[in-house]
Amino acid sequence: MERNRFIHYGSVLLAIAAVCAGLLAGVNGMTKGTITNNKIEATKAARVAVVPEAKSFDEKATITVDGLEFIPGLDENGNPVGYVVVVSQGGYAANIDFSLGIGLDGKVTGLSVMNHQETPGLGAKISGEEWQKHWIGTDKSYEFTKAADAFAGATVSPTAVYTGIQRALSAFENGVRK
Repeated sequence: MERNRFIHYGSVLLAIAAVCAGLLAGVNGMTKGTITNNKIEATKAARVAVVPEAKSFDEKATITVDGLEFIPGLDENGNPVGYVVVVSQGGYAANIDFSLGIGLDGKVTGLSVMNHQETPGLGAKISGEEWQKHWIGTDKSYEFTKAADAFAGATVSPTAVYTGIQRALSAFENGVRK
């Protein structure tokens, strides 16, 4: 009698789990295309935000240096005006992913933090528009200072972004600009 009750409850639990798994698979199948399209649109918007002079981006002309992919931004005549690169740099809690625009002169044209898991109210300030604009016009010679570039109580996240910017600018100088 006791054994039959365990089999009954186990069977009910198995049926519930199977129905839930089927529903999750169905919803995933229905939303997969939308999620993919949203990621593509977000990537395009980030590219335009960091290389505002570009009218299009030529993914076929991507240049890979030190594991970073530099995609040329083109003006309306098809001439390069800069490059966009997505950088993933270790932060305080996890990787910080950002798009970086680099002009033909080797200066930052824009920065857009796309994904991070930094501490809310502290390291998460790297998502602020004013802080991201702070980097526009800097080049490889720029020196990080806590007073100007970091936040009180949070230096790891801004330092990580700075390190990623310097890594991308070095790769640009050594492989793309040559």
